Amino acid sequence: MDYQGTNILVIGASGVLGGALAQALSSNGAIVFGTARTQDSAVKIPASVANKLLLDLEMQSSIDALTNHLQDETFHGIINASGVVGFGKANETSALDAYRLMQINHLGPATLIASLYETLRRAEGSFVASITGVVAERTFQGMSAYCSSKSAHSAFLSTIAQEWRRDKIQITEARPGHTETGLSSRAIFGTAPNFPEGMTAEHVVQVILDGIREGKALISSAEF
Repeated sequence: MDYQGTNILVIGASGVLGGALAQALSSNGAIVFGTARTQDSAVKIPASVANKLLLDLEMQSSIDALTNHLQDETFHGIINASGVVGFGKANETSALDAYRLMQINHLGPATLIASLYETLRRAEGSFVASITGVVAERTFQGMSAYCSSKSAHSAFLSTIAQEWRRDKIQITEARPGHTETGLSSRAIFGTAPNFPEGMTAEHVVQVILDGIREGKALISSAEF
């Protein structure tokens, strides 16, 4: 698709990948709506994004407020680039920590995306794209809660791809491997292992945007 003149919502536009996606889309003529968790983090959203919105994925009231605010919009696309990570063996991970990962990485974005279904139906050839990662393809020791949250979101994407097919809403799942965004250094629990050098955010963003443009349902880790 041509991004010129399209309305795109980027969930997590204050993050490294989300910010790079928002910037690239703006450069390609899209009208970008970008979310951040707090006023302080909102300053990290690229200046090219005129529509800066607050969204705390851990608070249902915040999800509801943003849904209500955007109900009358028409979106050509929603890109979910939000996410947090945690490290620890399954038997050493608390239920609260596991729940936080599930809420931020899956339940929160899934709730918002589903709530904005009508805003996507109004636009011809609209799409939803979400970053799950290589952990949706294979598991890694010490990351059971993280892998579970991303796999759950992968299943959600596969399901809405079937449910929304008649509406011609394209669903794209992106599964990049380790990317140099600093995410692992900001783990909400545990300590990251020594990862090898990862891909650049710019490379990952280009592959994702090309995949959306080409109408891909899945961008596997091998394609990055």
